[in-house]
Amino acid sequence: MPISDRLPALGHRDFRNFILGSFVSNVGGSVQMWAVAWHVYDLTKNPFMSGLVAGIRVVPLLLFSLIGGVFADRYNRRTILMITQSFLAIFATLIAVTTYTGNATAWSLIALVTLSVIPMAFNNPARQAMMPSLVPKEDFPNAASVNGVQWRLSEVLGPAIAGILIGLPMGPVKGLTICYLFNALSFLALIYAVWLLPNRVEADKPDKLTVPMMIELIREGLVFVWRKPILRQTMTLDFWATLLSGAEALLPAFADILKLGPEGYGLLASSIGVGAMLAAGVMALLPPIVKQGQWVLAMVACYGLVTIGLGVSPNLWTAMFFLAATGAADMTSTVLRQTIRQLNTPDAVRGRMSATSMIFNMAGPRLGDFEAGAVAALIGPRWSVVTGGIGCLVVAVFYAIRAKELRVYQHENAAQ
Repeated sequence: MPISDRLPALGHRDFRNFILGSFVSNVGGSVQMWAVAWHVYDLTKNPFMSGLVAGIRVVPLLLFSLIGGVFADRYNRRTILMITQSFLAIFATLIAVTTYTGNATAWSLIALVTLSVIPMAFNNPARQAMMPSLVPKEDFPNAASVNGVQWRLSEVLGPAIAGILIGLPMGPVKGLTICYLFNALSFLALIYAVWLLPNRVEADKPDKLTVPMMIELIREGLVFVWRKPILRQTMTLDFWATLLSGAEALLPAFADILKLGPEGYGLLASSIGVGAMLAAGVMALLPPIVKQGQWVLAMVACYGLVTIGLGVSPNLWTAMFFLAATGAADMTSTVLRQTIRQLNTPDAVRGRMSATSMIFNMAGPRLGDFEAGAVAALIGPRWSVVTGGIGCLVVAVFYAIRAKELRVYQHENAAQ
């Protein structure tokens, strides 16, 4: 079968431009994320602080995401993306300047990263809600897989680039500064890609948005999600699994335990993306998975098992293997869950659904990082990861028993 038939989503120009711009921006974001994690741990040598830099970002996420979802359904998504990407570039530049001038502290980094979540709370719902409009409905499952490939490829390159830059002979401060500047410049790629999109992709709604109207629109979005069991179950499953099994914030501590330098740290972090990218690539090239709900549950259980393996890994290579396996399991589950949600949501409420989904998708891992850091401070990083993997397994079994709609779900049941 020709590659164009296997990847039909790439046959649409607007989608190609959007994915390429997203990829460059995501690489920059990944570089900064892992650089900040290393930076905070290097300044404090405290795994709790590594968890805090991720966990505290949940606060602005909870405060602004639902409003961001209303904006995504109410206003031009193209304009929202260009504005929010510009603000994110400004925050990355501020982090770079603070680092280069020697004024960076753990708390200043945490503050700047937390503030940058505010524009992200408006950016992500618009970004997710826009993608289904760039391809015909029949090509969306393939588009979700292609999006997963670029997303995870960025997570392979990001930490590797961060590790290389931090380890350069010029010193970690200059290397970290370059990491943050790289991220600031990367936003220009998505801004340009979105600028190329025609305004017809999304149109402004004429009515003025008042506070009572916004509250009512938020309520409508939450009610819609709550009354659709398949949406509710995929979101809460993701939240509880990642809350209990989050371990990414502990990778700086693991690098320390295994006596690795910044390059080894980069390899550990990149392993997650390697496994995820391979899984997304396979999903993009093969026919769509059937019995999607059962696959979601199986991948969550698999994620728990390999997380336990990571916790007991004796060296770099076994840790990389289990991290790659976590990435593959998570990617498979993520693509399926995103496709389930988008195909079961009409466009008029897609931004609000995406915002609600983002709260669960981001709050779970970020709170999970915080929880993992706190537990690691009490019983050590290894036991924190092992107990988290066990908790993830329990969640998978619980949902397999109780979440009937998810267990039997297939795409032909999706709402039009």
